[in-house]
Amino acid sequence: MAANKSVIVLTPDGRRQNVQVTPNTTILQVLEEVCQKHGYNANDYDIKHFNKILDVNSILRFTGLSNNARVEMVPCKKPRNTSKVTVGILLENGERLMSDFLPDVTLAQVLTTICPSEDRKTAVIIYMHREVHGQALEEMTLKSLGLTSGKAMLRMIHRDLVQLKTQAHVSTTLIPKSSKHIDDDCTKHNKQRISSTSYEDKALDPIALLKEERNKMRSQDFKHIENIRTKEEKKSDSNTDRDNATNTYDRQELSKYNDMKDKFNTNLYSNAEEEINIEFLGERNALVFDQAVAQALPKIELPDSFFDLTVEDAKILLRDAKRRREELEEAPLLTEAQRQLEQDKRILEQLNKYRRTVIRIQFPDQLVFQACFKPIESVQVIKDFIRNYLCDTSCDFTLYTAPPKHILNPEARLIDENLVPCAIIYYSGTSSLKSSVKEKLIDPRIANIQAIKSRMTLISEEKIKTDKEQSKAIKDITAVPGPSGY
Repeated sequence: MAANKSVIVLTPDGRRQNVQVTPNTTILQVLEEVCQKHGYNANDYDIKHFNKILDVNSILRFTGLSNNARVEMVPCKKPRNTSKVTVGILLENGERLMSDFLPDVTLAQVLTTICPSEDRKTAVIIYMHREVHGQALEEMTLKSLGLTSGKAMLRMIHRDLVQLKTQAHVSTTLIPKSSKHIDDDCTKHNKQRISSTSYEDKALDPIALLKEERNKMRSQDFKHIENIRTKEEKKSDSNTDRDNATNTYDRQELSKYNDMKDKFNTNLYSNAEEEINIEFLGERNALVFDQAVAQALPKIELPDSFFDLTVEDAKILLRDAKRRREELEEAPLLTEAQRQLEQDKRILEQLNKYRRTVIRIQFPDQLVFQACFKPIESVQVIKDFIRNYLCDTSCDFTLYTAPPKHILNPEARLIDENLVPCAIIYYSGTSSLKSSVKEKLIDPRIANIQAIKSRMTLISEEKIKTDKEQSKAIKDITAVPGPSGY
């Protein structure tokens, strides 16, 4: 939608009106601008694209309209009437405040009414991936956000002037915050104490660690393997009988080299863990971090040329559409038993590939609980594990995934709920985490490294096991004497 610059609207009298738009422009704003220029009442008309009536409250970003799209004004079946909007604001501490407003009320008036004690200078309102802050709070109305009726939930966070220009909810391994900065932010807004350790970016970057360790190993390991290759070349040039003892020694040396190389990835993240000095919770390598303090990735605005459809792009789209159509037409009809068999095969493949899954449980106050589980374990195991760290262990709570919202069945396995190899689930309940757990908050990037380490360790173990089995099979074959008695 970064390429959307204008929309062509066909009025009832046959005129065409070109309306300049942005990705955040609502359909209602387009309709009102056309009606104002041609003398129509916006409450009596809708916008139609082909055979679909567009929701006037939706924004251009989510309508799928291309640049210079042609739409049409059609009479409404029922005239739209102005009604109050129930607005809820989700604070950083998880508290939700609600009230009713007219669509013409600005966001600044909404904040003044619902939460007058909040500082509007650093307040940021987030709605539908759209951030409003500063002077825009005084100018932006609920109607301009597409809120003319019904209910809506807005999220409010506090950020400084530099962070206001970045996108929320997205964590990255950029410049780390010092422990003092993290403590000041949490004391001011969340009133929570966070203990963190200052360290270099290089210690937190798995790619940098990987490259550095590989460079160190190349100078030694390549010389070692080159010596073995030289021995093999000299033996192949000579016509004398090979010594079985020497041959066995060389194979053992090669096996040691492969084992050392395979264990590299596992030791890599172990060293990083020792440098960071991580303290896990429980037996499942559980960690707790605050999603609100995660630094954000900058927005990437794509140029208009990126969305231009070339001849080659059209050929590829047409080819894929034909291929997909042929697959659907030629696909055989399956019985319920055959579909169940295909589902069982898919589950078996995942169980063979993934031996553990990384689950992140996000709480309403933006705290995230990360732990490792087995795919065949049930959702009830996760609930029992979380219950041990809640202030009220007897409270009732539910776990769900979104979007769309799907409440997890406690009796279902993790693999049956599509939570493998990793997933983010949400906590809905009255109790929060214990204060002793909140004191052990870590940097979100450390949790990311631990998630990667869990996967890398498992892959390395499987690879080492496979290579050892293959090496053993080769040794058994080479140990059998040939026809000449070697």
